[in-house]
Amino acid sequence: MSFSSFTSLHIFAQIAGCLSFKEAADALHLTQSALSHRIRKLEQELGFQLFVRQTRRIALTPEGERLYRQVSRHFGSVCHEIEDIRHQALRGSLEIGSTPTFAQHWLVPRLKGFYGLHPELSLHLRSKGSRVDFALHPADLWIDYGDGHYPGLDSLPLLDEVLMPVCSPAYAEQMGLLEAPDQLAECLLLHDVESIPQSDPRSEWRGWLAAAGIDEGSCRHHYSFTHYDAAISGARSGLGVAMGRYQLARDLVARGELIFPFDTTYHQGLGYHVVTRREFVDVPKVRAFVDWLRQEVVQMAAR
Repeated sequence: MSFSSFTSLHIFAQIAGCLSFKEAADALHLTQSALSHRIRKLEQELGFQLFVRQTRRIALTPEGERLYRQVSRHFGSVCHEIEDIRHQALRGSLEIGSTPTFAQHWLVPRLKGFYGLHPELSLHLRSKGSRVDFALHPADLWIDYGDGHYPGLDSLPLLDEVLMPVCSPAYAEQMGLLEAPDQLAECLLLHDVESIPQSDPRSEWRGWLAAAGIDEGSCRHHYSFTHYDAAISGARSGLGVAMGRYQLARDLVARGELIFPFDTTYHQGLGYHVVTRREFVDVPKVRAFVDWLRQEVVQMAAR
């Protein structure tokens, strides 16, 4: 039996339950003529009549009554089974890849909310600084820091990112940064090269200094690190001023561990993107996680 015939059986059950084409049409959001057409076609396929059409009402034929008893009994089981399948789809495991900085500073602190929604779904988080490669690092989805260009893959923008210097409140006071921004020339600038070409480790600071109208040559003191976390740890300890990513540093600033001593921002054209293979976009567990991510972003923006 075709899927169309199963749909017609569902329509038949609705009509038989109330013995009214009008009521069934209202419940199914269809026209009475559409229902009549479906029932006539179903009767032709079955080879027997289902309803006796009288002047002001309809009644089931003996064959229709027999069929209705079976359909009404088993359609409930089918619907229950469908819901169970949908629920089962949100069990098992979800494999997620992410840049280490996003995982540590943004994603992991929020995962308690996702667990509360889907406690039966196990989550495995892989933190890798390399570019997205599903062949080399299989996953259901990746969260990547990039320009959104992922040939052959589905990419959804999650968070835009801008760069702003960060340091500890004590260091800003010690160096007089809030009163005299030109004091940055006396500060130790902390660089990380996790997401930029190794051949140009100072590119983030160079871009920000240009945006702020500060001569790069006046800044003589530099430390560089291979990971953003190390640079941020140095800033928190009072070592110097790190180039912070606003979306990742804002929670540390809100807690008073860091401050943004300057208002100038530098946009590299990069942000955080959810990347999946196209055939995985509508997988229920992937869709559930992406929906949760987007809701977290909405709630964060509202704060």
